[in-house]
This record gives sequence, C-alpha cells and structure tokens, in this order.
Amino acid sequence: MRRYVWGTLVIALLNGGCASTSPGQAGAVIGGAAIGSNVGSAIGGLVGDSRHGWHGAYRGSAIGSVVGTLAGVAIGVAMTTPRTPKGEEMEGKLKDLPLPGTEYVASSLHIRNIRFIDADRNQKINSEEDSKVIFEVINVGGEPVYNVVPSVTEVSGMKHLNISPSVQVEQILPGDGIKYTATISAGRRLKTGTATIRVAVCNDAGQEYDHQEFTLETERNRDK
Repeated sequence: MRRYVWGTLVIALLNGGCASTSPGQAGAVIGGAAIGSNVGSAIGGLVGDSRHGWHGAYRGSAIGSVVGTLAGVAIGVAMTTPRTPKGEEMEGKLKDLPLPGTEYVASSLHIRNIRFIDADRNQKINSEEDSKVIFEVINVGGEPVYNVVPSVTEVSGMKHLNISPSVQVEQILPGDGIKYTATISAGRRLKTGTATIRVAVCNDAGQEYDHQEFTLETERNRDK
C-alpha cells in the first residue's frame, strides 16, 4: 500500500511539472521521494506506536510515508532547478529600461553662411521694416537625415518682432544641403535696443542638431 501511494504521488508530481524536466532532475525527484518516504514512514510509525499501539503505528507509518514523499520530491526539484544569479536578473531588467538623458541626435547637420538682409541695408531692424535671415544647412555625414526643421527665433525678449514659421524639410542627403530664408517683420512699436537672433536646425521632435546666435540693433523710427 505504501509503495503504491509513493509511486502515484511521484508520477503525479512529475506530470504536473514543466514539460522540459530533464532526466537528471527526474532522477533526483524520484530519489528524494524514496528517501523521504522511508524516513517519513519510520518516524510516523514510531510516533503512532507510542500513542495508539500497533494500529497507530500502521496509520502513522502510512501518513509519514505520504508526507515524507512530498518533502523529498520538493527537495529534489529545488536541488536540480537552475538558478539565475540576482545580479544577472537585475542586469536583464536594466537593459530593458531606457536610461535618462540617452536621447541622441545626429550631429551631421551644420549651419553655414548666415546672412542678414534688411530693406534699407543699414544692418539694423527698424520699426515697420521687413528683413530676412538666410542660412544654409549642410549634411556632412554619410547618411540621409530626415524631417529636418530649420528655425529662426528671437531669444532676448525683444517685443514686436514677428518671424515667419518654420518649414519642415523631408530629407537632406549626404554631402547635400538646403538654403533657408526666414522673414522678420518689425512692428510699429518696436523699441530701440538689441535683439538676439537664434538660428537652429532641429528634428521634428524639437531636438537640435546645430545652432548659432547673433545680435542685431533695433531702432524705432523717430517719426513713428
């Protein structure tokens, strides 16, 4: 009876486990079950005999055999299951997580030949005057760059300057470039002072490839 119970438990536990159980693991499970069954049976028999005579010894032996079998199987599985070091587990998790500040924008686009052209050619921005900022964007790398956005902005806080919006360029091939022109329209209430113009080239997410800044004088016309 005890052998039948022991064998049934081992088969059930092996079938309920992972389908990829190796022969070595199966042997360890069976060996652990056998040792556990014998030890459990002996201990259970002694305990049962001390309390209820030979009837108790028989019942205690049977119960001890089952419990010992389960414990032996568990020990056999634990001893043969491959374990991954904690360091390797953490390393695998870290590889799947994006690290802060790792966004990279190619540096193959460069700004060249910036020019400022105003209507009266005095190299100032006068109130109610339209002027232009012209520059080139060159791809000095070996791969095409896509979704290029040239931009011109005023960054010093000078008011009453309206700059034409940026236009996205689909791609710039290696060794090729574009010429970009932005229009600056000065309002009637423009103040006399200075304006800092920032010329940049970005991708469509707003990350910059290159930028340059220069300062221009602004002047409010006396008769306005």
